[in-house]
Amino acid sequence: MEVNNNYDFSLPVASLLRVGTSQAHEAAENSQGGVRLVKGELDKEEYVYFLMMLWHVYDELERGLETHASYPTLQPTYNPTLLARTPSLSQDISYLLGVPEGEWQMHPSHSSLMASPPKSFVDYTTRLRELSGCSDPSRLLAHAYVRYLGDMSGGQFIRRRIAKAYNLDLDRGSGIQFYDFKKLDSSESANMGDLKKIKEWYRDGMNSGIGDDVTLKAAILEEANDAFKLNASIFELLGGPESRVDQPQQPAVSEPKQSKALYEPILVSFGGLLSVAMTVGLAHFVLVGTGSMSGNCALRGVEYWLRSFLSAA
Repeated sequence: MEVNNNYDFSLPVASLLRVGTSQAHEAAENSQGGVRLVKGELDKEEYVYFLMMLWHVYDELERGLETHASYPTLQPTYNPTLLARTPSLSQDISYLLGVPEGEWQMHPSHSSLMASPPKSFVDYTTRLRELSGCSDPSRLLAHAYVRYLGDMSGGQFIRRRIAKAYNLDLDRGSGIQFYDFKKLDSSESANMGDLKKIKEWYRDGMNSGIGDDVTLKAAILEEANDAFKLNASIFELLGGPESRVDQPQQPAVSEPKQSKALYEPILVSFGGLLSVAMTVGLAHFVLVGTGSMSGNCALRGVEYWLRSFLSAA
C-alpha cells in the first residue's frame, strides 16, 4: 500500500496512532450520539440497543483475535482474561433487560436489531469478519486498540454517567461490568492507576508486535482511522429513534458465503454483465489495492468493495 508521508513513520506504532488518529477520534467523540452517551442522556432502551451492537462487534473482534492468537503482530497483546469484553457485555445486557443471561438474545429488542440491522452496524461487523479471514490479520490490532484503550480511558467516565442515569450501584457493578477491567496481576478491579499500567503494557505490546515495518505501520494507521469512523457511525444511531429509522436497513446479519454463489446475485442484478470500467477497477483492486494481502483476504476485500459499491448505487 502507499505510505502517507504526512506522518513520521519512524515513531513506534502506538505513538503514531495517537497522532495519526486524533482527528478521527475527535470526530467520533463529538458525534451527536457520542455526546449523548458521554452525558448519560440515552434512555435505557437506547443504551441497551447500543450494548447489543457492541456485543456483536466484540464477538467478531475477539473471535478473530482468538483465531490468530499466535500471529506475531497480535500475540504480544493477546490476553483475553484481561481484555475480553464479550462476557461482561452479555452480563450487562441481561441485567438491564431483567432476563437470565442465556435468554437476552431471544428478547424482542435483540430480535428486532437482527431482523433489520442498520447498515453501519453491518459494515462494522462485516469488516471485522473480513479481517479475521485474512492470511495476515494484523489490521485487527487497529480495531482492538481503538476499542480496548477507549474502554479503559473515556469508558471510565461513561461508566459513572451510566450508573447515575440508570440508578446503578457503582460498587456492586451490576449493569456496568463492561467498563470493569481487572489488574494486570490479580483478579481485583483496576483503578485508574492500574488502567494506566495496562494501557502502557498494551502499547508496548503493539510496538513489539509491529516493530519497524513502515508498510505495516501505515496499514495499522489506516485501519485505526477506519475503526474510529465505524465507531462514529454506530454513535450516530444514538441520536434518538429517528436516527435508526432513517438509516437504510440491511438483511439480517449472517456469515458471508465463500463461494461463487456470493457474487452471482450481483452479476444478475446488472443483467449478467459488469461494465468494462468496473471489471478493470475490480481487477486493479485485487491485484494492486490489496497490497500485501493475498488469498482469502483478497477475496474478502473484493466482497467488501462490492458491498460498498452496491450500497452506494
